[in-house]
Amino acid sequence: MTKTNAAGVYRKLFLNAAKVCFTFGILYYLYQKGLLDFSRVRALLSDYPVVLTVFSVVVLTAFGGVFRWWMLLLGQGLKVSIWEALRLTMIGTFFNTAIPGAVSGDLIKGYYVVRQQSDGRGRIKALTTLLLDRLLGLSALICISFFAMISNLQAMLGSAALRPLCGFIALLWLGVMTFYLFVLVEWSFTARILKLLKKLPAGEYVSRLFEAVKSYENCRHYIIKGFFLSITVHCAIIGVFILLAKSLGGFEMIPIDKFFFLTPLGLLVTAIPVAPAGLGTGHAAFLGLFQLVGSRAGADLFTAFVAFQILMSLIGGVFYLRYRQNM
Repeated sequence: MTKTNAAGVYRKLFLNAAKVCFTFGILYYLYQKGLLDFSRVRALLSDYPVVLTVFSVVVLTAFGGVFRWWMLLLGQGLKVSIWEALRLTMIGTFFNTAIPGAVSGDLIKGYYVVRQQSDGRGRIKALTTLLLDRLLGLSALICISFFAMISNLQAMLGSAALRPLCGFIALLWLGVMTFYLFVLVEWSFTARILKLLKKLPAGEYVSRLFEAVKSYENCRHYIIKGFFLSITVHCAIIGVFILLAKSLGGFEMIPIDKFFFLTPLGLLVTAIPVAPAGLGTGHAAFLGLFQLVGSRAGADLFTAFVAFQILMSLIGGVFYLRYRQNM
């Protein structure tokens, strides 16, 4: 091993160790301050009707995510069966827990689907579907939060604690709308942008990625359907949070619109690649967000949700083992 490679390995080990310490540091701090109560979560998980209901919804939303990605693959002309999309998505779900960050599963899923493509352009197309799949999910969260804000705008802006978040989510929503207008509408300046991209370092790669994204102009119905499917999936997940909050207690004074405003913001934080399944960062985000509206149980709520994510990841682990055996 060369010195350069050794330095890279040690740097990666250091970063991963730092992330683990950071995650457990947050969890320990919350536990010591009484802001994380595992006994309440254990009591909830012994309520079998709630567990069965939540798990059923989580499974259905996972299938929704599979179908969204499969539509994006069709839009790029990639011949991947719905069964293969399911297997790779479940493997990605497993690695979301095994590797720091909620985007880690996308990297693993991308590795397998890219490997199946024989040419460089096919690989770019495969990577494009993963990028857009992630953006569809994140943009749906932003839009749900935005319209929850609009539905009760006077009360939202009337809260000094929520007012900065309102401005933040409005800016994100404008960014989302700009992105979709750029991707889905044919613009006269597209060719000029493509020429500029080709002049950049790694310009050939970047320009092909740009072309793959813009190719959805010709099949924009896949993007539109994927976006509304994402809205449906995330609304169901927010419904899961509401059910878990009702079972946990401590959220009685929080109206439904606040859940639809705050929960997407918490889930956006978990996409930051720091810890598996958003541990630590997700706990801090949900605690802080729900404290703004009078509840100190946000960390417990996220712990309950993560329990079901971990269960899904274990199922994904079975898919991974079977996939490896058949390679």
